[in-house]
Amino acid sequence: MAKEPLAERDPGMMSADYDKIICIDDWKPDDSSYDKGYYPEGTREKAVYFSPADVGNLPLRPGWRYLFKKSRTWTPWQFWMEIMAYRIGQVMDVPVPRAYVGLSNLEKPGQAVYGALIEWFYSRDERYIEGARLIGPHIPDFDYKTGRQHNLQTILSILTPKEVPDPEENRRRLVAHWAAVLAFDTVIGNVDRHPENWGIVVTPPGSAKELVKVGLSPAFDNGTAMSYEQPEEHFHKFEDAGYARRYLTRVRRARHHMRWSLEDQADMNFFDFMQRFVRQFPETRDSVIGRLKFAEAD
Repeated sequence: MAKEPLAERDPGMMSADYDKIICIDDWKPDDSSYDKGYYPEGTREKAVYFSPADVGNLPLRPGWRYLFKKSRTWTPWQFWMEIMAYRIGQVMDVPVPRAYVGLSNLEKPGQAVYGALIEWFYSRDERYIEGARLIGPHIPDFDYKTGRQHNLQTILSILTPKEVPDPEENRRRLVAHWAAVLAFDTVIGNVDRHPENWGIVVTPPGSAKELVKVGLSPAFDNGTAMSYEQPEEHFHKFEDAGYARRYLTRVRRARHHMRWSLEDQADMNFFDFMQRFVRQFPETRDSVIGRLKFAEAD
C-alpha cells in the first residue's frame, strides 16, 4: 500500500514547566513482551506503566504507556537529563517526549525510587521500527551491537523512497527533521543518538482508501548528555576554562554517534558535523539558527 510522506511525530505542547513529583504507586505495570528495538531498549534500569484513566490535573495522557527510567547506580542524578532535555526541546521547538519526575515507593519496598517518567511516543495500534532495522539491511556486515557504520547519508537514501506521492516533500521533511534533532543533540551534548535511538512510526490506515502514514520518532533517550556523569562535587572544576576545554574536546565528549557517510571512518565533532550539514543543505540554515536563538529565561 502507498505511503504518505514522512511526517513529524508531534508529542504535543502540554506544559513543560510542571515541577511536581508524580507518584506511580497506583499505576498498572505493563507486563507486555517487547521485541528488540522497541522503546524500552537501552542500558539503564527501566519499567513501563499505564497511567490511570483519571489523571486529574496532571499533564498526562489517561490510560497511556509511560516509561519509568531510573539512573545508573554510579550516576544517581542521570534521570534529570531526560527531564531537562524535554524542556530544552520545547524551547528549541524540537519534538522530544514529555518527561517528568516520577516516584515509586513499591519497586523497592522501604525505599523511594525516583526516575524520569517519559510519555510513550506511539499508540498500541501503531508500529515502531528502530533505525538499526532500517539501515542494517543496506549496509554490508552492519554491526548491530555497536552501530559503528551508522551514518547520515544511508539514512537519507533509504528514507526517501520514490514511490511516495510527493518524494521531494518527503525528502525536505526528512532533512528538516535531522537538522532539528542534530542541532538539539549538539546543544545538549548528546553523544548517544545511535541507530536504536531513532526510528519511524507506522500508523495503519483507517480504511482501504487511506494511505499508510509513516512518521519520524521524536528525539528520545537523551540521558547520555549534559555531563550526566559528573558528580556535584566536580562542578567547581568547570570554572577553570582549561579543564572545561579539555573535557569538552575529549573524543567521546563532543561527537555525534553518527558518521557523515559510510566512507567516513571517523566520527565528527558536533560543530564540524553541523557546519557540514548546513553547507550541504543550505535550506536548513535559518531553521537551525532560529532554534539556537533562546535565552536562559526561556
